[in-house]
Amino acid sequence: MDESNKRQRTTSSNNELHIKDLPDGLLVGISSYLAKPSVALFAIAMSPNNSQSQQTKTSKAIIFSIDWNLLDFSDIEKSLTAKLLDDDIDKILKSIDAVNNVRILKLGGCVNITGSGLDMLRSSIAIQQIDMSLVGKHEVPLIEPEPLLSDKVVFPVLHSIINGGSSLKHIEFPKKWRNAHSVRLTLFLDRYDDYLRNREHCCPKCNRVCVLTGNEEWIESEMNECYGTQNYTCSGCLKHFCDDDDCVDEDGTSYAAWCKKCEKLYCKDCTSISTCSQCRSYACNECYDMKECEGEDCGRVLCNDCCEKKTCHVCNRTRCRSCISSYQCSLGGCNKAICGDCLESTGEGGRCSACSKDFCSTECRYLVCDDEDGTEICVTCLKTAASDFRSKLQECKKENEELCQGMDDLYKKYMNVDGDGDN
Repeated sequence: MDESNKRQRTTSSNNELHIKDLPDGLLVGISSYLAKPSVALFAIAMSPNNSQSQQTKTSKAIIFSIDWNLLDFSDIEKSLTAKLLDDDIDKILKSIDAVNNVRILKLGGCVNITGSGLDMLRSSIAIQQIDMSLVGKHEVPLIEPEPLLSDKVVFPVLHSIINGGSSLKHIEFPKKWRNAHSVRLTLFLDRYDDYLRNREHCCPKCNRVCVLTGNEEWIESEMNECYGTQNYTCSGCLKHFCDDDDCVDEDGTSYAAWCKKCEKLYCKDCTSISTCSQCRSYACNECYDMKECEGEDCGRVLCNDCCEKKTCHVCNRTRCRSCISSYQCSLGGCNKAICGDCLESTGEGGRCSACSKDFCSTECRYLVCDDEDGTEICVTCLKTAASDFRSKLQECKKENEELCQGMDDLYKKYMNVDGDGDN
């Protein structure tokens, strides 16, 4: 046996090795395969009593091997981020000197923190973006059960940041806060809007102050799904852009657009964005691909919601209203659509000229007007439905008679019996 291998085996069998006995270079190499939040947790674990204030040479080597410009907690498993508490966040931020090093902080998945762990970011002049939507990249921001992040705890930290010589460019708030429309959030949004105005961010294409080119404020104040979101700023690259009519992209569209699924604003340099030809809503293709209209040489695209409304339940084809008219059933719980071609070929569906209700079939037309109190019953619908039912009944009777005659003919042929009953 080789002598060196023999010595190694002897050492391994007689002495118990600990991970801290491994060379720092090897541990640094191992940490390079981890997501940044895991690297910080690994470095903390290598310190006495998991303390960020008593970093060892090893933990410092691990920390200093990483560029902490971006710290994104959605890079690790949701099952792990959901276990992180404010004490864990505090340790991580302190261990990497986040107040001086972190420029972009994304708290995706940290649903069980109140925000007290962010306290060390007070007066940070390095931070440029804080994403508190608590979801990962291109995820719907609605979280159930509701996250614990508290505006009462977090806003003092944000106020402290914008009070100093801050570099802050962009904030994403939790959907929970934006839905609540609290006085605390409204007051902060007003102040944050003033802060951004004073920064006078300019469009890189025309070099004009962004907010002066449009009619909107930096922060969306309308009580809709966009409330509390930031205008004129890409959520991805943090570029500011103009909203003026003479400063658009080459194809005549805006340089950036709003994605209605993840509820973020993106520029075209960060993600491709499609516009639904029906509802004109925007969606980034990382969230979902819009479906192309199946009309001949059409080329228009439709979002998922419009696809459901424009997909015929008979032929299963999806076509925009420019290619063919379609009708979506008004009956609650149905919502099926029927296209003009299938309406013509089947005689089913359409729109009542009297009550203007759409229906996908005669049955639904009858049920739409069959209210218990009778207050909304349309006589035209009931008469037409009754006439259609009568016609269908006659058709069924005729088919039944033909079927019975056919069966009778087959029976006679099988029994070799003529019409008079003779053998």
